[in-house]
Amino acid sequence: MVPKFPLFLTLILASVTAWLWINDHVMRSLSVMVLLPLWLLMIGLWWSLRLKGQRMKRLAVVIACLATFFALFRYDGSADGSAFPSLAWRWHQKVNLPALHNIAGKAAADAVPAGVADMPRFLGSKGDGVLAEPDWQTDWKAFPPREVWRIAVGDGWSGFAVVGNRAITQEQRGEEECVTCYDIATGKLLWSHADKARFDEAMGGIGPRATPTVDVPKGLVFTIGAKGLLNCLDLVTGAVRWSHATLKDTATDNLQWGKSSSPLIVGDVVVCSGGKNGTSLIAYRREDGQIAWQAGNDGGNYSSPVLLTLAGREQIVNVNSGSVTGHDPATGTVLWRFEWPGGFPKVAQAVQAAPDRLLVTSSYGLKSHLLEIKADATGKLSGTSVWSASAPRTKFSSASVFGTHAYAIDEGTLCCVDLSTGERGWREGRYGFGQQIRVGGQWLLIQAEKGFVALIKASPERLVEVSRLEALSAKTWNPPTLAGRWLILRNDLEAVCYEISAK
Repeated sequence: MVPKFPLFLTLILASVTAWLWINDHVMRSLSVMVLLPLWLLMIGLWWSLRLKGQRMKRLAVVIACLATFFALFRYDGSADGSAFPSLAWRWHQKVNLPALHNIAGKAAADAVPAGVADMPRFLGSKGDGVLAEPDWQTDWKAFPPREVWRIAVGDGWSGFAVVGNRAITQEQRGEEECVTCYDIATGKLLWSHADKARFDEAMGGIGPRATPTVDVPKGLVFTIGAKGLLNCLDLVTGAVRWSHATLKDTATDNLQWGKSSSPLIVGDVVVCSGGKNGTSLIAYRREDGQIAWQAGNDGGNYSSPVLLTLAGREQIVNVNSGSVTGHDPATGTVLWRFEWPGGFPKVAQAVQAAPDRLLVTSSYGLKSHLLEIKADATGKLSGTSVWSASAPRTKFSSASVFGTHAYAIDEGTLCCVDLSTGERGWREGRYGFGQQIRVGGQWLLIQAEKGFVALIKASPERLVEVSRLEALSAKTWNPPTLAGRWLILRNDLEAVCYEISAK
C-alpha cells in the first residue's frame, strides 16, 4: 500500500512544477530552488518520524545526508537566466587569470584589417540596436566564418567596443576591475587599465557588466564598472584622463546586481544612469570630468540611457527604477514621465517603434508597453500607453523592431509581437537568455545563452533561422559585437573573433 502523505505531497509539488515549466513562468526556477528541497526535506522528516523507537536513528541519517551534500557541493551561481542553480564540487575552483595592472599602449596605430567597421558602443553607433545592411555572406554553411583568434578573458558580462584595430572590453582579474584593449587582428593585448575594485554577487556572478563607449573624434574611452566607477581613458594608450565615483556623486546606493548601463555621449557631456533610488541621470563634461547636471529622482536601472528623437524633439530616454523618462540633452530637465513601477530589474533598452512611439519591455510579471510621446498645444510632452501586454518578456535582452512587428527573446524563446495590437504571434526557437541585435532591414543576430550565434530572417509568419555558428560553449550573457564583417563574442571565460566572408 502506497503511503498517502508522500503520494499527495509528490502530486501537489509535481503539478506546481509542471505548470511553471509548461508555461515558461518567470519563477519556474523555484521548482528546483525551493520545491525540490522542500519535497526532500518533507519526505525525510516523514520517514524519520513515522516509526516510534527509530526516530532518532533515522533523523540522524537525514542529518548525515544533508551534511554530506553540503560538504561535497557548493552553490556556483545561476546556471542560466531563469536563476536555475548551478552546483560545483567544493574543491573545484575556477582558475583565475593573472592580474594585468596598468599596461600602457603604443602611440602608433596598426593597420586596420579589411572589412572592419567601427562599433564604438553598446548596441551600435547610435545605441539603438540597429546596424547597417550586411555586406557579408549570410549562408554560413556555404561560407563558414573564419576563426581569427580565441583568448582567455576574465570574469564579467561586458561586450566589446571596436574602433579601428582596437577592441575594448571590461573584465575582472582577481581583485582588479580592468579595462582591456586588444588588437582585433591578432587578439594581442595592446593596453590595460586596472582599478582596485571587485563586484561579486552570488546569482549574477563576478565582474563588470557594462560595455565601453568610445568617443571616436576625441580619442577617448568611457567605461563604468559594476560599482559605478566612471573612467575616461585615452583610446591609444589607456592613460587615465579622469575618473568619478558616480554612486557617490549621485548619493545613491548600488543596484543589487551591479551597475550595468553604458555611458552615453551627448554633445560635450557623457551621461550615466544613477543607482538605487535618487538621481536618475548625471552628466560630466568630457574634457575635465566636471559635473554638468543631474536630473530625475527615480534612480536608475540596468538599462542604458539612449538619445532618440521622439515627437520631433531630440531627448535622452532612460528606464528608471519605477518609470521611463525623456530628458533635455542640454540640461537634463525631465520632458515627460511615464510611471512604470515594479521591484524587479528592468534590463531591456527602450526601442523606438515609430517617430512618436517607444516600446518598453521587461519580465518578472511586469507588463510591456507601447508608449506614445506627443506634445500638447503649448509644446509640453507627455507619454501615454497605447497598449500593455505580458509579451514580450525580455529579461536580459532588448526587443528589435522591424516595421510593424517586434522580435524579442521571451523568457528564453524568440517571439514575434504585432506592434499595432500588442498580440504575440509565433513563439519558437530556444535561444535562452541571450542577446540580440538588428542587422539591416531583415536580419536578426542572436547570441544564444549557450554560446552559439544564430542569424534569423525576420518574418511575422514563422521563425526563419538561416545560419548558426558554434562559437562559445558556456553560459553567455554578453552582447555580441559586429564590427563590419568582424564578429567578436565573449563570456566570462573566453573571447573569440570571426571574420565573415564578404559578398
